[in-house]
Amino acid sequence: MMKFLSGMFLSLFAASAFGAEVMTFDFEGWRIYAIQDAPTRPKASLFTSVNPSEPFRQSAADYTGSVNVFIVENTASRRRLMIDTGFGAPIGRLVETMKKAGLEPDSVSDILITHIHPDHVGGLKAFPKAKIHIAGLEYREWLRDRSRAKLGRFLPEEKEIRLFDYGEIMPGVTALKCAGHTPGHTVFRIGDIWFVGDIVHAADLQIAHPDFCAAYDMNPAEAAASRRRALSDFHGTWFGAHLPFPGRLLRPAQK
Repeated sequence: MMKFLSGMFLSLFAASAFGAEVMTFDFEGWRIYAIQDAPTRPKASLFTSVNPSEPFRQSAADYTGSVNVFIVENTASRRRLMIDTGFGAPIGRLVETMKKAGLEPDSVSDILITHIHPDHVGGLKAFPKAKIHIAGLEYREWLRDRSRAKLGRFLPEEKEIRLFDYGEIMPGVTALKCAGHTPGHTVFRIGDIWFVGDIVHAADLQIAHPDFCAAYDMNPAEAAASRRRALSDFHGTWFGAHLPFPGRLLRPAQK
């Protein structure tokens, strides 16, 4: 585990680029900044199938991935939320890239963590003024998990973390339990915008084959079930931590 480095608003949608590592997407009431913290290419050897009737078949030596972080700006209040924080320096380039795009770390008021893995909490210390939100279940299970104990060096003291139950955690933002990758893995929803965390590690493989799981999934069968649920039910725009940069995938409802 510790080895790992790694209605839709289409009519109102627009995208623009600050550079190769930052893109913005505008929705009604929201602007999303997609920021690449680090490029990745997960190897085929990381994947297995949880479905005996569909054994894993390697289709490439590796697959297109990324480590993405998202800033969510309310266009009325200008309040900025961040979804995860990437690896942190020196592996990740989040803060450096933000500053090049004119996004100061102190402008982020809240950080929503999908789960406690190094490529999601590694950059937390660069945002000392932000309120940190983590699902209570994910945090409690992390405390019990000796394989993830070293990640405590990235986290503040528990009293400084806002632990939440699933449901609406702030106006317009809903947290959903999508377990399997970790016991409390969380997807955040804003209208028809879904921040899906590690539901997918290799989109060019797992969208077509949701029963194929990466070695990083703590409970592969549960992770595959969460992925199938997301593909079936999460209609709109996905932003994923490991979708190829800029991390966006359109999932329109089937007619």
